[in-house]
Amino acid sequence: MRSKLYSYRMAGEDHKNCKGVKKNVVKKTISHKDYKDCLFTRRDQLRKMNVSRSYHHDIYTEQANKVALSADDDKRVILQDGVHTLANGHYSLNIK
Repeated sequence: MRSKLYSYRMAGEDHKNCKGVKKNVVKKTISHKDYKDCLFTRRDQLRKMNVSRSYHHDIYTEQANKVALSADDDKRVILQDGVHTLANGHYSLNIK
């Protein structure tokens, strides 16, 4: 999973964070199961959200379809178990 993209359950309550996605979209349409599916199947998940934009001092709203969950992490290398990671350039990766 990308950095700043996580979900955990504690005492029966879900705690979710998904940077770049509106809070109400995370709360209403993304579940803990979606995070797990994304992690283990390595498929991106898209979500639609309404956003306000400004162009030449004209304000308008539009519906954006953004990648909400992505298993690709550009800062880490995912090991074969699919859960544990190492930083890019780690000595034990033996990248030449």
